[in-house]
Amino acid sequence: MKRFITVILLAAFCLVAKGQNVSDMIISEILPVPDSTGIRDDFGRQTGWIELMNTSQGTVLLGGCHLTDDLSDLKKSLIPKSDSRAQVGPRQVALFFASGRGADGTFYANFEVRKGSTVYLISNDGRTVIDSLAIPADLPDGKSIAKFANDAKKMDFQPVWPSEPSPMIVNGSGEQLSNAQIMAEKDPFGIVLTVVSVSVVFVALAVLWFLFSSLFKDKKDKKAPAPKKVKAGEVSPEVALAIAMALEAEAGGDDEAAIAMALHLYLTDCIHDQESFVLTIRPSGPTQWNDKQQTFRQLPR
Repeated sequence: MKRFITVILLAAFCLVAKGQNVSDMIISEILPVPDSTGIRDDFGRQTGWIELMNTSQGTVLLGGCHLTDDLSDLKKSLIPKSDSRAQVGPRQVALFFASGRGADGTFYANFEVRKGSTVYLISNDGRTVIDSLAIPADLPDGKSIAKFANDAKKMDFQPVWPSEPSPMIVNGSGEQLSNAQIMAEKDPFGIVLTVVSVSVVFVALAVLWFLFSSLFKDKKDKKAPAPKKVKAGEVSPEVALAIAMALEAEAGGDDEAAIAMALHLYLTDCIHDQESFVLTIRPSGPTQWNDKQQTFRQLPR
């Protein structure tokens, strides 16, 4: 039991550790100076922004990490742990407005991004630099510097500038599609998936039927032999018994018992002499064949 609990705790720890693996995060894009076509924050302001991307296949919790543009102050802008929204799904991005007003919300930085500066992403230990991105001093207004994925499978990013701003969109050739997404594109109505699933079920049932039939074939109860058919005019043992019982019920004497015995011997092939097969039964009076008086003899005088 203790070993089982230990395994469960280790698995839970691994899942939590995987969910907090902030080293998979990168600074994917920065826009220092927006133009009139740029996006606005929740307060209707146009400010610079910083985009972070999760390059892994697991969810990353950003709570406790920091953003800064000054290596002497690594904890300049804290990402709160208390906000459940401070997490980034697999191959997804999160946008932080560099308004200089961190108190405005979770996704607001305490500093404004400037041309010629470098933005750093600091781990939740408060001292490890996870990623950085330098902003060119001659970057045109309304343009951004972005890391484009040359290989979406290996997540190999290279900075490109000037670039058209693409907030909340993965840069480069696009994220690698999962098997489920590829299947959804090739089979939008799920016909192939349905046919394959049903086929697997029927094959599994056929295999199970074959296995159970083979295992329990010898254990099946044998059927009782069919009763022997009696030809017309032939007297079966059951019929002979019925005749004997009827005779006994009618008369109840020794004659009937003798007839029943004769029928039994005949039907069981115990009679060796072949005589007439016609048996005539006529009602008659008592024959007194077993009368004691018939055995008396006269003694000499």
